[in-house]
Amino acid sequence: MASLSGGAVTAADPCLGPYRQPVGPVIRRSSSNRAFLLPALAICNMPAMSRIVIRPRIQIPVLVVIFTLWTLLGTTYFTPGDVVAERDWFGIVLGCVLLTSGVAGIWRALRLGVVIDAGGVRVRRFDSRDKFTPWSAIQSVDCSQIDVRGGLPLYAPVLRLSDDSDAVIPLSALGSYSRQGAERKVEQLQRLKRDAPSS
Repeated sequence: MASLSGGAVTAADPCLGPYRQPVGPVIRRSSSNRAFLLPALAICNMPAMSRIVIRPRIQIPVLVVIFTLWTLLGTTYFTPGDVVAERDWFGIVLGCVLLTSGVAGIWRALRLGVVIDAGGVRVRRFDSRDKFTPWSAIQSVDCSQIDVRGGLPLYAPVLRLSDDSDAVIPLSALGSYSRQGAERKVEQLQRLKRDAPSS
């Protein structure tokens, strides 16, 4: 790094922006002009895209309530104490299954949603493994009808992949019966995609 010498400009170093891309030179001057150096240093220290988690507002509370009741149902097998005292193995196993599945269901319901960061989009599904898609593989984000539930259409953001025009990833965790609500989520994802660092 160049040093200051008298009142003359001694170096012009490249400043890396929030995604480590050059955004222009940093002019290093004497201490009398130090005020011109501070904004440039602030640009160099800008953070990268922060981690964002988008969760469904209705689906999570409903699932938590269902699996909480499921867990309480499992505890009823052990409350009287007869099942354990009489060594009723069927009741013990059934109670343990209900308890463990209820707790696991609550945990998976609470982590349900979409995680967005500088690397891409990670879909946290309830009934399957997480799926990660990098920004470089996403061509566009659209709003589409992905299902019909109770006679009502379900709309959600859909990721269209760049390697195949027919390949899509529906974000069912962000689904909504209101098309306007789904379109607002699509706009948010599109805005985040534009702000993401280019690969």
